[in-house]
Amino acid sequence: MTNAPMVSWYEGTNEKSKEVKSTVNFGTVDADSSSSTKVFYIWNNRGGTNDCSKMEEVVFTTRDRNGGMGDTVGNIVEAVRDNWFHVRVDSLNESDFTPIGKGGIPDNPTGVKPLGTNGTTTNMNAATASVWTASSPLTLGVYVQPTGPNGFIYKVTKAGTTDGTQPGWITVEGNPVVDGTVEYISVKIEKIPATQEILGLANATKDDGTNANLAGGNFVQVSVYAEVPITASAGKNQLVQRVSYRYV
Repeated sequence: MTNAPMVSWYEGTNEKSKEVKSTVNFGTVDADSSSSTKVFYIWNNRGGTNDCSKMEEVVFTTRDRNGGMGDTVGNIVEAVRDNWFHVRVDSLNESDFTPIGKGGIPDNPTGVKPLGTNGTTTNMNAATASVWTASSPLTLGVYVQPTGPNGFIYKVTKAGTTDGTQPGWITVEGNPVVDGTVEYISVKIEKIPATQEILGLANATKDDGTNANLAGGNFVQVSVYAEVPITASAGKNQLVQRVSYRYV
């Protein structure tokens, strides 16, 4: 995969109109109290017509606006330094919140929170894949499904004409199948990301988000709030909520 992940954030709901493109304001919070809880949907390749790389080893944390831990002299950001922000990964059905930031505390020494999802992404070509027929010409790039569903569709990688009988349909992702003079590659219809992954598969997610479940492996949902201690200083805390990952 050569296309880098295409990351986007949405606040409150999974609607395209809720995309975060500027500062998120948690408002004024008194010492010894908590902010309101905000929900974010963090996507990879929302509505993309082509696959991109999946995000791996995904984690969430806070940093000051220079990328630091909030403890730099002249740039103290207590919210980061003192782990004010707490996150819960709703897409993993979590019930508890974890403090994030600089870390160094008993309940989260690293200060980061692994992200992930239990969602599944359905291959967008499954709905239009033609049912296999004997002695039929097939062009490059089309998708075929067996006469009896097996959880896979098959993409033509070499154009040709199908055989008089169905091939042995391989049910291993990415493996080749030969059918007369046609060659396919096997494609699993439903994919679930591994731990700390967000898929980058092509999808046809609507702007209103009503079919987002069909790309459930392409996004995570998190709830975030700030818990401000009684020792907090007055003033504004400017920071970034950061998602870090690797890709290949």
